[in-house]
Amino acid sequence: MRQHPSMAAAPHPNRRALHTLPPELRRTTVPPAVRAWIERETGSTVAAWRRLAGASSTAVHGLRLSDGSRLVLRRFVWPGFVAEEPIAPQREVDALRFAHRHGLMVPEVVAADVDGSAVGDAIPVLLMTFLPGRAVAVPALARLAEVAATIHAVPADDLGHEYFPWYTSTMTAPPAGTTRPELWERALDLWHNAMPAYRPSFIHRDFHPGNVLWSRGRPTGVVDWVAACRGPWGCDIAHCRDNLISLSGIEAADRFLAEYETLTGESYDPFWELASELEHGPSRWTSAQLAVSQPRLERALRRL
Repeated sequence: MRQHPSMAAAPHPNRRALHTLPPELRRTTVPPAVRAWIERETGSTVAAWRRLAGASSTAVHGLRLSDGSRLVLRRFVWPGFVAEEPIAPQREVDALRFAHRHGLMVPEVVAADVDGSAVGDAIPVLLMTFLPGRAVAVPALARLAEVAATIHAVPADDLGHEYFPWYTSTMTAPPAGTTRPELWERALDLWHNAMPAYRPSFIHRDFHPGNVLWSRGRPTGVVDWVAACRGPWGCDIAHCRDNLISLSGIEAADRFLAEYETLTGESYDPFWELASELEHGPSRWTSAQLAVSQPRLERALRRL
């Protein structure tokens, strides 16, 4: 079976060079055992598939079935991701079902095999409905803020997944290559010891332009809910600001924040900007990344 020629991938704001991906994600397909599982779950044959752009931790494919329906398949083929967060596949299933119950624009779960036992390859897999639209690097910022606010307006007391900061056990000292250890020491001390109180709500935790779909200037859905949980909305705003800075500059990030604060009446704590910059493993801190991150840390510390 060959990939259908009409299913060419569209440009994506978070597209990464192939060589920067984990080896398991550089060449991915939909194996026969997975297609057989899909066909058992849907009662329809997989007619064509294409790899979807933007995924960097899992293999994501768009599918066309023989009955004409379109679905999306996510497979957790990179062992490193599941090893770090074995709950991630189940968490995404739970988050999608929770979000769908609350009327959010999200894919609907069609089937899931969160440990790979039904497929037989021990690789977690999730099958969901296809949402129209495409990711835009810098969409209408007021509408992007509305999407975030709509998510955060959902109370999540019964979600079952709680926020916790990533990498606190490994990010305990300044990166080896920095020439500004005092900046990092101050930032790390605040991050570890000065988390502000927050109103828990439903958060996406990877909210950024690459995970929001648009058609004709209107949002059509939010995807990639693998990290969603009950937690601080500031975490989402900081992560989106970080991406907007990379895609378009600080002015776009500041406009997004201003739109969100005006819309919600909330006040953003720059602690979350600090946290967003520090929540990474040691391998992140190349000299090039330090050159980007240190000014952002300095800016966040000034605001604090």
